[in-house]
Amino acid sequence: MKMKSPVKSHLPLEPVTLDDALTAFRCPETGGHWIPLENYWDWKSTHPDGTSENDPSPEPPSGEFDDCVKLCPVTGTIMTRYRVGVDIDFRVDRSITGGIWLDGGEWEVLQAGNLHRELHRIFTAPWQKAVRTLEQAAHYDTMLETHLGEDLYKRLSSLREDLREHPARGEALAFLQNKN
Repeated sequence: MKMKSPVKSHLPLEPVTLDDALTAFRCPETGGHWIPLENYWDWKSTHPDGTSENDPSPEPPSGEFDDCVKLCPVTGTIMTRYRVGVDIDFRVDRSITGGIWLDGGEWEVLQAGNLHRELHRIFTAPWQKAVRTLEQAAHYDTMLETHLGEDLYKRLSSLREDLREHPARGEALAFLQNKN
């Protein structure tokens, strides 16, 4: 039985090599990739973790990502979506088999940020918690900037940085809170 793409017309997936012997399956219609768990771990075992200082920063790909429910090409069950990061505007789908679905362009973004070597970590509770924490902090900062105005927000942010390690931080904060 041929595996079918979980998106669009559900065409049969075609075998491809993504990165130095990582065998995956590609949707001919969307360019999405299905990476079976065993293929990922076989590839991962020959590629150490770590990033290079020369690796480019991830940039949003030109393709559009959808938020539709996707079914596993192997089991037909609904896959679970996982956030990748705050500045990366897509989610990675994972099957109960451990297989991973990446929409067209997502593999390239993960490679650009050297996250393709850490793909397995995205599915962990600590990773997801860190992403949520960063998203909440970014949302709070945006809300605060809107409420205070850009100029005051920037000045207060600068002051906060100045006071972070200052030896008289307590006195400075007390001064700011003093109404006299």
